[in-house]
Amino acid sequence: MFRPAVRISSPDGQRWEIYAYKLKRPPRVRGKRTLRRAVARLYALASAAVHSLRSDEWTVEAITWLPQKQAYTWTTTREFRGQVLAQVEGHLQRGDIPQHLTNAVYRGLSRSAR
Repeated sequence: MFRPAVRISSPDGQRWEIYAYKLKRPPRVRGKRTLRRAVARLYALASAAVHSLRSDEWTVEAITWLPQKQAYTWTTTREFRGQVLAQVEGHLQRGDIPQHLTNAVYRGLSRSAR
């Protein structure tokens, strides 16, 4: 989750990092920076970790940082994770953003990039 599975460049020179992870980040807890907020954040993170243990869903995310951050997301299962990574890598190296991949669901721009 913390290191990209692949780093590539597209024909126009854009550098991409492709990540594959199972743990989903919980939504941010709004409010003042208090102990209550920290506890709520830890509880949400623990809950997401437990959910990821029971789930077979993997997220594949392709991120480029310049000229501005763009992050595209797909979901798949453990069985097809490597295949989806290879498809995303191949499309990006050819210069296009894949939307219809075999054994994956395109989720579009991730929330962090909007």
